[in-house]
Amino acid sequence: MVGYCGFEDGISKLKQVTRCDHHAIQCYIVGVISGAVPHRFLIAVHTLVDFHYLTQAPIFTDHSLDRLMNALQLFHNNKDAVMQAGVRDTWEIPKLKLLQSVVSNIQHSGPVIQWSADATKHAHVQEVKVPAQLSNNQNYYDQITCYLDHSDKCFCFDVTTYYETHREGNPSEDDDNLEEEDDIELDFNNCSLHDHMNLPHLPLNYFVIANALACDSIPNALKPHCTFSNITTTFHLATKPSLHMTIDDAAILFKLPDLCPVIGEFLQCAQNHLNHPVSGVMSQDLCYPLPFNRIQIWYKIHIQQFLYHKAQDIDALQTLRALPPSGDHPHGLYDMVILSPSPDSDWPQQGIEGHVVAQLRLIFHPLDTDYFATYIQCFYVIMQLGNLGNVHPITGMHLLRRAMKSSVERLRSVVPISHICSPIHLIPEFDKEAHSCLTRESSCEFSNDFWLNKYWSKELYHTLSPLRL
Repeated sequence: MVGYCGFEDGISKLKQVTRCDHHAIQCYIVGVISGAVPHRFLIAVHTLVDFHYLTQAPIFTDHSLDRLMNALQLFHNNKDAVMQAGVRDTWEIPKLKLLQSVVSNIQHSGPVIQWSADATKHAHVQEVKVPAQLSNNQNYYDQITCYLDHSDKCFCFDVTTYYETHREGNPSEDDDNLEEEDDIELDFNNCSLHDHMNLPHLPLNYFVIANALACDSIPNALKPHCTFSNITTTFHLATKPSLHMTIDDAAILFKLPDLCPVIGEFLQCAQNHLNHPVSGVMSQDLCYPLPFNRIQIWYKIHIQQFLYHKAQDIDALQTLRALPPSGDHPHGLYDMVILSPSPDSDWPQQGIEGHVVAQLRLIFHPLDTDYFATYIQCFYVIMQLGNLGNVHPITGMHLLRRAMKSSVERLRSVVPISHICSPIHLIPEFDKEAHSCLTRESSCEFSNDFWLNKYWSKELYHTLSPLRL
């Protein structure tokens, strides 16, 4: 699996399957088994997973409830294929029968996700299990009570000292570290006590930081700013880059022999205020002289987006990587993204339509310029005639193929980082059996066809579904 851990001792049967195991499996099972099981078997699996994802939506409409019922009906229409394959002997499962009442319960009681037991389960862990583990396994009740009493007193002491400190107007000592990676501090003078006490549980809003930098509201901030945003996404780079080298050295390290001419094409588009075509066609001489010779390189970039159903709320920070070949990663480690060919993007409203799937191969900044750019290699969606949104009729996912200029040369381009819309996950199309030469490190590099894994996250699922809520 691309981007997932490998198992050095092989894969064993699951003895005790927990909720976390189910969650991990449902994220990739459809793509992995796509070529190894009969079509109706796969339809039964992917429609049941669809049902699980759809039921967890925080908002429902009549149309989304119809989709929910259709997914369950498709599962029942094809579940006999699972029995024919010898995987199950019967479908007499109480929890499966309870699925029939999900739609009616949503209509009467609202979204299912609001009744999540996560809060009470977390409380049980923090208030019972953790204190019990710190005890000597004797007199549990007395020791747990003592632990909770001490914790409550420490909490009250912290609240009191915080309140007294900031009531006196003591300045924050960390205001000058706003640009440091992962160490950005909020202005405590503008924070309520509730904000302070909940800070570890809230994602840092990089949209606010990017807007403040763009408006020059933060004095003495280094330029060009390493935190910036477009309409839907914020990007954050570490103030200190991972590497600082010449273009020729970077081309050798990252194995990108055409890096210099592709950067030249990018500069021509940027200077002429043109869109950056992902065509792979060189519009200038290969010896186009560049006004710089050195670039700064980052191994990773952090991005943040708004939630799909709650556009006013921000999602947690995500990390995209572009690491060169090394001992741990002989073929490098390059993440996948969806990007827009132009600065104006309607992502996620229109899904993948009008966008490009690409692999990040280099994240860089040419010295003495204001550009932050990325070298990408592209994929194209294989047309599925007669199917809405070009999704595959059996898996319900988009099937991609690596874009090639020739039999050995991949389609590539350099585009601004601000054109990135979202991180994504691809699963190689293994067919009936994965090739014995493929490994965790090489499966992405040596495969040509991939599934665009919409089950990677619930946010991505709703965006890439052809009939969006």
